[in-house]
Amino acid sequence: MQYLRLRAYIALRLTLHRLRQAATTRPQPRDWLLAAGLTAALGLVVVPLGLGSHFLSPTLANVTWGEGLLLAVRVLLVPALLEEGFWRVLLLPHPTEIMSDRKRWRMGLPILGLFVVMHPLNAMTLYPMAFATFTNPVFLLSAALLGLICTIAYWQSGSWWVVATMHWLVVMAWLLFLGGYSALRLG
Repeated sequence: MQYLRLRAYIALRLTLHRLRQAATTRPQPRDWLLAAGLTAALGLVVVPLGLGSHFLSPTLANVTWGEGLLLAVRVLLVPALLEEGFWRVLLLPHPTEIMSDRKRWRMGLPILGLFVVMHPLNAMTLYPMAFATFTNPVFLLSAALLGLICTIAYWQSGSWWVVATMHWLVVMAWLLFLGGYSALRLG
């Protein structure tokens, strides 16, 4: 029993450490440059693939400024802050944790796989209207690549804010300019 309490205590301390470190790590200009470069590279891969497969369509979402602002706040909370807080901040080692790159990746790749699988599971349980979208191979590849670049950016910056911003920008661009709003039947 003592052993279980000790393990629970250690897990709680680790969780609090990761949250505190990720929330208080101030991104440096190099972190934002890396995030911008990775996000641009993601766009260079995903946009042509999505347009070629007709998963993406250059469409301006039919929303008012007020609806767009509410959508931006909603997307900032979920998925950006919540998903990045869980999949990167809580589950991945913070850069302050001493660990080899090899071990980081041995931990990170299965978590990345779970991040991708979470989307179809979400559609099967919480958001059935998104089933066709969240099970589309192009969407799943895009989610995997987004998760990968966010993992890289998190391990370089140690900042929750960098990866949440990346996730937020990608999802907002998809929703407002590439057909995501209508694909998810938000309007």
